[in-house]
Amino acid sequence: MAEQNTSSVDDPSAEFLATTGLVTMLGAVVAGVIAVVTLSGGSVAASAALGALAAVSFAVSLACFAADSGRSEDGALPFPSWLRNDAEPAAELSALG
Repeated sequence: MAEQNTSSVDDPSAEFLATTGLVTMLGAVVAGVIAVVTLSGGSVAASAALGALAAVSFAVSLACFAADSGRSEDGALPFPSWLRNDAEPAAELSALG
């Protein structure tokens, strides 16, 4: 049985980046929804503030996801190598047809 490298899976900074990205994305969605509801209620100033908060939260979440993606590109993939090569099965199928 092949031994799996779990060093990238157990990396606390990767967990922090992914969790922070998810939480800030959730915050962006909630702030955006509340901004739309507040705008329909007639409070333009509160809606603009919540809209700005949603935009900043969305940008922070994208930055976290981008940083997490850059860290994990160099690491080994957590599944067998035969799943990573998509060209061989396609070539075998075209040769059979």
